[in-house]
Amino acid sequence: MSPQETGIAALGVLIALLALGCPVGLALILVGGGGFAIAIGTGPALSILERSIIDVASTHGFTLIPLFILMGALISRAGVARELFEAARRVSGGWPGGLAVAGLGASAAFASMSGSSLATASTMTRVAWPEMQAAGYDPRLGAGALAAGGTLGIMIPPSIALLLYALITEQSVGALFLAGLLPGLLGFALYAGAAALMARVWRGESLPLPPPAAGGAARILAPLALLALVMGGLYGGLFTPTEAGGAGAGLALLLALARGVRWDGIRAALAETIRMSATLFVILIGAEVFGYLLSVSRLSGALADAIAAGGLGPWETLAVILVAYLVLGCVLESLAMILLTVPVFYPIVVAAGFDPIWFGVVCVMVVETGLISPPVGMNLFVVRAAAPGISTRAAMLGALPFVAADLLRLACLMAVPGLALWLPRLLGP
Repeated sequence: MSPQETGIAALGVLIALLALGCPVGLALILVGGGGFAIAIGTGPALSILERSIIDVASTHGFTLIPLFILMGALISRAGVARELFEAARRVSGGWPGGLAVAGLGASAAFASMSGSSLATASTMTRVAWPEMQAAGYDPRLGAGALAAGGTLGIMIPPSIALLLYALITEQSVGALFLAGLLPGLLGFALYAGAAALMARVWRGESLPLPPPAAGGAARILAPLALLALVMGGLYGGLFTPTEAGGAGAGLALLLALARGVRWDGIRAALAETIRMSATLFVILIGAEVFGYLLSVSRLSGALADAIAAGGLGPWETLAVILVAYLVLGCVLESLAMILLTVPVFYPIVVAAGFDPIWFGVVCVMVVETGLISPPVGMNLFVVRAAAPGISTRAAMLGALPFVAADLLRLACLMAVPGLALWLPRLLGP
């Protein structure tokens, strides 16, 4: 086989392995190393595997990943999820669908700290759904809001998804964090509007709301101040990105200790950090190995040539890529999908003339939309598992208005790229 044929065959094998449930990192290493061995030879394939492990393990920028994960794990164990929800209730309790809006706001804040949409959907469903149920909420409204809320934080800094995109593409972490802020806030506004509309159609409250827990608003100031200090230090030039991650993890440890978290909780946070970091680092190693195969097979170049031969312009090319992301979002977790696809699509997008910072925001946003897109959006099933009283059908119907809101946000971002690029250009170096 020619190198290009090897690359295409390897991509097919990779998709088959993922469909069969093979872990993403292992699939990337097996397919990338095997394809490279077929194209070049077994000796060089073993050499690039060794080099990839050393490169990933010795890259200073990747130390950000476990630091931000540890910060989120410690904050999570400090009981912040319920406090976020109680504080958001005090603001939105009198609005149509106020509990759903509170769930959205709390989920956005919690996801920005934890870095995982699936973990956020699970945690906030357990916190917020019992209160929505007591207030007579339609399951469609509750499920849709809680499934969608977790996707907001992935755009609001500090975002592990944007961090990974920055590391893979060698873009500025600070610029990508700034680029995600306005689209993230726009997403919350559109989601809140969708929740208010759904509340009028499906009845947001039919019973008096339970009173918020005392002290929730005051207690939330500490974790919010932590995030403000970390991000302010980063953008104010006091910290490098790695130092910001270290400061965040250290301050989160102090917050957890002040909230009564003891050794068992800290050990659990460390274990979670090790598991998640190890998973991501194996995927990073696999992505680098697979990247060598892409390089020798010129698969990205072949795809670009095929697009050119098909007469597709830049926007048509982008549309094909975005549809692929929406489909993949139904079967892959967001971070794994970014690590898997960005090495393939990034050269094509840059060659088409799109700004890499802008595409990073678009990429992360569409990845998250796939997680709430029926029929198999992963967040929908996480909410369903966390709240057995919600049917799968209700979760899917409830997600549709939020998918529509995401598509509207995507249209705004494409029509006005400055939504993502204005802050980096204004405040960036």
